[in-house]
Amino acid sequence: MSSSIIAEIIAIGDELTSGFRLDTNSQWLAQQLGDLGVVVLHHSTVGDDMDANVDVFRHAFTRADLIITTGGLGPTADDLTRQALAKAAGVELELHDDQLEHLKAFFTRRGRTMTPSNEIQAHFPAGAKVVPNPEGTAPGIELGYRSKERATFVFCLPGVPAEMKQMFAQTLQKRIKDITGETQIIHHHVVRCFGSGESHIESLLPDLVKRGRDPQVGITASRGTISLRLTTKADSIAECLKIMAPTLKTIDGCLGDLVFGFNDDTLESVVAARYVEARKTISITDAGMLGAPGVLLKQSAAPLVAAEIADFEKDGVTTRAVEILERSGSDVGVAIGPIERDEAIVAAGESKYVVAVATKGSDDVKTHEFMFSGHSAIRETLANKRVLNVLRLA
Repeated sequence: MSSSIIAEIIAIGDELTSGFRLDTNSQWLAQQLGDLGVVVLHHSTVGDDMDANVDVFRHAFTRADLIITTGGLGPTADDLTRQALAKAAGVELELHDDQLEHLKAFFTRRGRTMTPSNEIQAHFPAGAKVVPNPEGTAPGIELGYRSKERATFVFCLPGVPAEMKQMFAQTLQKRIKDITGETQIIHHHVVRCFGSGESHIESLLPDLVKRGRDPQVGITASRGTISLRLTTKADSIAECLKIMAPTLKTIDGCLGDLVFGFNDDTLESVVAARYVEARKTISITDAGMLGAPGVLLKQSAAPLVAAEIADFEKDGVTTRAVEILERSGSDVGVAIGPIERDEAIVAAGESKYVVAVATKGSDDVKTHEFMFSGHSAIRETLANKRVLNVLRLA
């Protein structure tokens, strides 16, 4: 997948660089640009500092054909976007009389008096166009700039998400289409895997993760779930999926049961769907997970007949699986053995737990032994997912 249009998103504000607020604007904008067939290669976040803002703009001019910023268009002393853009582009700020009148009318309609500080919002870098803000005091900015490397279009939007999204939908979406001439969309399709590590899964795939192929395949790990993200570009989602089909077939052939779902699927949602479809019910007796697997299945509307926290020894796991199966009248009975959580025992690799699965109509109780392992922050999550995965494969 390739594109001649490279975009950079710049999020501006001390509240972002300090970690006080999460930058959801950049995520949303990247998704919208992808839908328009524009590839975002850079995300930048900068605080409310003039020199830093100018520096970010100057760097972006050298590497992006399209720049979209959010934040810094307000009337206060720490709102520096328009000034920094003008300085980076080497132009002066100019007053737009029509925008000044628009601001005054905005305040009058609300029975308020406009303060002198708001007048800065009617100033724009020389040569800039106004991006209307129907329900706010901060109009956006469009500026074309040519550096030695390329011609760049800059769009500055306010940081208020509702205003930013409205302005993008009403003005930028069409404007970007006009600039790029792009008619295709970028589509992502995610394959969810569990049961092996990131490096091992990559080793099972024949050069699928190498750069420059179409579809592009990226691999990430999050709390034990491995995700393969396929990305391609075409006229429609259907065409994108057609391009992806051979790669998806290869992944299925290479990974088999390691693949549990796609896109927004979770292990618990997949287990719930499979058992509902098969008209099978589940019961769980739990001596090690404090009831967490049962809670996850309940939240996913799984056909759970019983889920109890119990106290039994490791040697009694098989017996307990049969007992909960018969007592509940369910189709599948699961017993989760106790877990030794002492950090020294865990560090020594000696903390193990057993999951037993009994099935109606079968005398064969299957047992699965797992290490209670992984980083301490996700150890419990991994253990829960292993139980859910056992149920998926049962």
